[in-house]
Amino acid sequence: MNAHAGDPMLSFPFPHPAFPSGALPDLVSFDVFDTLLLRRVETPVAVFDAVARRARAAGLVDEGLTPPLFRLARQEAERQARQAAGSQGGEVELTAIYRHAALGDADALAALELAVEAGTLFANPLLLNTLHTLAERGCPVVLLSDMYLPPNVLRGLLRGAGIDDGLYRSLYVSCAEGRSKRDGGLFRKLLADHPDLRPERILHIGDDAIGDVAMAQAAGLQAVHYVPPPDFAHLRERERTLAGFAAAALSPPPVRRLAALAGLGDAPDEAFWLAFGALVLGPAIAGYCLWVVEDCQRRGIGVIAPLMREAHLFTPLMEDWIAQRGYAIQVAPLFVSRQALAPLDFAGMNGERARAILSGRPNLAWDKLLEEVGGTVPRELAAVVGLPLDRLAGQSLPDGRPALDAALALFDVPERRRRAEELVEETRALARDHLAERLGRAERVALVDLGARASIPAALAGLIPDGGWRFHTYLCYAVADVAKRQVAGMGISVFCGGSDAALIFGRVLYRTPQILERALTGLSGTTLGYRRDAQGRCVPRTAPPPARGEEAHAIALLQAGIRRYATLLRAAHPPEAAPDAALCDGEAALFPLVAALLMPTEEEARRLGSLRYDYNDGTDLERGICDAAALSEVAFLAEAAAPPLMSVAMGLRPLSVPWPQGALTLRNPGLFHRPAEALALEAGHGAVCRALAAEALRRGFRRVAAVAVGGEGGMGPDFVRVAGESGLELVAYADLMPHLILTPRFHGVPVLPMERLPELDGTPLVLVTLGYADRLEALTRTHFAAAGRTLRLVALGKS
Repeated sequence: MNAHAGDPMLSFPFPHPAFPSGALPDLVSFDVFDTLLLRRVETPVAVFDAVARRARAAGLVDEGLTPPLFRLARQEAERQARQAAGSQGGEVELTAIYRHAALGDADALAALELAVEAGTLFANPLLLNTLHTLAERGCPVVLLSDMYLPPNVLRGLLRGAGIDDGLYRSLYVSCAEGRSKRDGGLFRKLLADHPDLRPERILHIGDDAIGDVAMAQAAGLQAVHYVPPPDFAHLRERERTLAGFAAAALSPPPVRRLAALAGLGDAPDEAFWLAFGALVLGPAIAGYCLWVVEDCQRRGIGVIAPLMREAHLFTPLMEDWIAQRGYAIQVAPLFVSRQALAPLDFAGMNGERARAILSGRPNLAWDKLLEEVGGTVPRELAAVVGLPLDRLAGQSLPDGRPALDAALALFDVPERRRRAEELVEETRALARDHLAERLGRAERVALVDLGARASIPAALAGLIPDGGWRFHTYLCYAVADVAKRQVAGMGISVFCGGSDAALIFGRVLYRTPQILERALTGLSGTTLGYRRDAQGRCVPRTAPPPARGEEAHAIALLQAGIRRYATLLRAAHPPEAAPDAALCDGEAALFPLVAALLMPTEEEARRLGSLRYDYNDGTDLERGICDAAALSEVAFLAEAAAPPLMSVAMGLRPLSVPWPQGALTLRNPGLFHRPAEALALEAGHGAVCRALAAEALRRGFRRVAAVAVGGEGGMGPDFVRVAGESGLELVAYADLMPHLILTPRFHGVPVLPMERLPELDGTPLVLVTLGYADRLEALTRTHFAAAGRTLRLVALGKS
């Protein structure tokens, strides 16, 4: 059986290095949940929260059983049920779990959980193609699952997700077999059923470091640990740190883990850009585009008009979702820009109007504006040519007159005022024609801009008599100025505008929009204005794309990452699924980007800071986001590193320091991470457990044993979870209170008494505790000394 390198139908982990080039295994074994079947929620226990909400609404449980309390009760019921089923290897079915909980009708609750589970599951599109290709090439496939759902139910879930029975030969389920992957029993059963196959010719793919990797390898199989790259865990850790105690209330964007899995086969030199596009920008941009489409469908708006240059990416994302949902909505991008519509501001031109225009366009030289209205610079003002308003102010002419007053007086000349009005009328007529040609006679139109003040949509609405009613404006984020438009009668909806925190996000993005804007617009030239063609039609005049060379390649990868996320989002939400399941709250969708802007890693600051941005104000000015000037401006802050650092950084002049956090990180890596990690305002033990895992990995340990205190009530469960996320393999678990551990496995990890830890032959021990660290260290040293073995410890505050 041959697999061809680069075959798009055989994604990661094919081709596999354990087999000769081009060869397939004799049999491929897949884990089911979180590998072949994925959920539209970030963690499996989020299913329990959804069950609780529906159970309360249906009167199946007491209304006092809130989702978090129901979740805890459900987990405790499963623990007790597995303990009671010890003679069957701790394997139980779903109804048996609910019979151990006096929460309500066990059969009804089990049926409800099954229905909720079915509604959240979808086939991993990355592996579904692989399944089909393996079937076409005659490579047999089996499925293994440690699960409390019986095989007939699990087959139904697989079929419902699009994985037909013909795509696999056998299904092994722990609750039916009385053995599991975690205890190695399912792998022994698999080998017994295939005596003609050598174990090393079988490849198992799964997400659990112990059940899918360690135990498969112990049985002699080849194994692939199918988890996202470590950078995904680092992103989530940053977001949890910044969110603090509110992290649980901030639902993460859907399919983000799937998008991370899609990056496993990315080329190393492209991986950063693709990952940032898919995991940080993707949820914001794809989420925004889908939200606009769904809101237009609800409002009965038949034409969506995204504004260029963002429309270069928005348009295909919207059209793909519209096609998948079968909506009768047209997408008609508009070629507009601040520069193209700038002459509309010339209405009522005089000295004061010129002052207002120059104030709003701080990079525009006064003589450039004079030239636009047909003026020329007199000899006495030649010395101040090229100065913007702020630099012109305070300059004096040789005769003592203020240069600013003399320059503004030139705009009071009647000829300049007449020319200004001509430009206003020309621009208005051309822009109106462009709107008419693009939008036709549609009664209601959605104007889609990125953010943040709706100034361009307001200008477009002012071009036609009924613009305020006909146009409904959509913004990804907004700032307080948008209220002026709303008071004036504009209809405006804001994706990230549902809470005070969302409006804070809007201010962060408005302060530092350059990365997002460059990613969306770097491959599209701005609209310079309009002209008439030979047939008299209005034709937009556009500039060349601003990004070139390596920067253009990086932006193309960022956009490919955004499209990757959008494609996977559509794959996870087929036409028959409810559209609401695909929608993400704007605050949650933009939070990954806000977190990256506020607390960048050194690599993010270096790579993203190397991007350039154009002011798009008619000046043709460009600069690097974290260029030498920006680094120089933040030098005093980086050296002092004194509070209130973040507030001072945000208060720096954007024209001087576009991205202060990026520049400061380049000056002083870890400047923002260190205090945030020290606070670690997070419910539970996650922060401490992540610090322990990070310390173990820093010291080069990949296989460790956990020594904890208090069983389910201690830090052990959190550490098992974090170890899996971090790529640590837990080979054993020991507890200072062994009477609390009543099963041979603790969350799937083999349990050992403290005195048998020296048998692990040099495996480092992680002390998963703070208050009992000294006592645990003393006990383990005693046991290791008695056995004549060397002890290696990982603990916070110890070497």
